[in-house]
Amino acid sequence: FGAALRAMLRQAPNIIMVGEIRDVETASIAINASLTGHLVFSTLHTNDAPSAVARLADIGVQRFLIASAVRAIMAQRLVRALCKDCKGPAELTDAEMRMLRLDPAQLEESTIMGPGQCETCRQGGYRGRQGIFEIFKVDDEVRHLINENLSTPQLRRRARELGMRTLREDGIRKVLAGVTSASEVISVTMSDSD
Repeated sequence: FGAALRAMLRQAPNIIMVGEIRDVETASIAINASLTGHLVFSTLHTNDAPSAVARLADIGVQRFLIASAVRAIMAQRLVRALCKDCKGPAELTDAEMRMLRLDPAQLEESTIMGPGQCETCRQGGYRGRQGIFEIFKVDDEVRHLINENLSTPQLRRRARELGMRTLREDGIRKVLAGVTSASEVISVTMSDSD
């Protein structure tokens, strides 16, 4: 895989998509490509966007290289989308309210929707998928924090202070918009306090 990436770089591409960074060789080539002006996209398996920094460091990439090469990190999950033909108003359980940390005032402006049953969705209540996203922008302050070897929880906390919307928060927005159900968001996201 490393040889293929090096051969690709000889073609002077503007944009490079690396399927997944699994080892230090692939990570080093991707980082070096980024540092030489290429736009590099790749995937890592992590729980959230800030965890990607620790994952790259665990693979063997030095933190100063991560700080220099990475511009943004996006985490994503897919949730089932409520069937548009049969979804209907639903009540959140106390447990769902607690897990999502919803304020009752938030519910006054929205109608929470839940799954129904119809022929369109084959009685399942859901049809298709919808993405929920978390984007961690790496600016000068974040670069400094990465170089300072902050732990993942510290990075996550600072990212939130800088305005990053978590997967759970984006999922809640989709629940309040009637796109998906609370149970879907709870099942695919970790609590923001984790």
